Amino acid sequence: MNCPSFFEIFFKLTLLLYIMSSSTPIAPSRPFHSKECKNFRFIAFWSKKITEFVDQIEKTGTNARVTHHDLLVNFVNEEYLKGSGVLDHKKRVKGSKHDDLSLSSNVIEFKFRSNALTSLSGILRNARDIFTRNDFLYFAYFRRRIKKGKPKIIKARGCIYYLIIIIFPKEVDQLNLKVLLKETRKEEMEFTKEIAQKSGLDMDDEELYAVGNMINEIKLERKLEEKDKAIKEKDKAIKEKDKAIKEKDKAIKEKDKIIQRLKKQLNGK
Repeated sequence: MNCPSFFEIFFKLTLLLYIMSSSTPIAPSRPFHSKECKNFRFIAFWSKKITEFVDQIEKTGTNARVTHHDLLVNFVNEEYLKGSGVLDHKKRVKGSKHDDLSLSSNVIEFKFRSNALTSLSGILRNARDIFTRNDFLYFAYFRRRIKKGKPKIIKARGCIYYLIIIIFPKEVDQLNLKVLLKETRKEEMEFTKEIAQKSGLDMDDEELYAVGNMINEIKLERKLEEKDKAIKEKDKAIKEKDKAIKEKDKAIKEKDKIIQRLKKQLNGK
């Protein structure tokens, strides 16, 4: 029996790899970074997906928290939990007590804010009531990349927004609130530095700011940009008008010179 040559083996391996790569879909990258702390866990999402998520929220055309909240729940369910959770829309009415997301082993309560940790204390005060129905509390907020010394957002890169989530297990209900908040704030600062470094952020050139009210802030920025544009266009029109007036004055002066010259010619005859 003849042994296959090196080229025959190489050809067969290449063909096999090609078939495997063609038939097996490649799983998309999951751009998030996580960190385990003593009493909670951090997750941070960034990249183009988060920018698209922010655009999706903005396109709803509403500031209704429940709308933004459901978009967040669906996003985290798909991007972090791989679609394993179930959102019960029938229960989503004002004042109702419901589980935001149900999984096979536990249930999750979501709290979505855009102002970083300023509202966390109020939510943790109600943790006991939340944990009567849920095993985990997900507290989510946004941060935004901004150039230092400049009011404009960095638009040249795909990474503009960061979505940060803190996962609190049921056991934190038994902890001292002040101690828990102090620990959370300290770890949040360290975690923010970590994701900044991991995503290639140059803290000497850029900063991460908490978004006070994301949708309203975006709308305000656009209004200001439109206002600035309108002012520039108005200034341009005024300059053009001034230029036309100057040219008209110049033409009048030239006309006056011609008239004066003609008068002198007539008087000289």
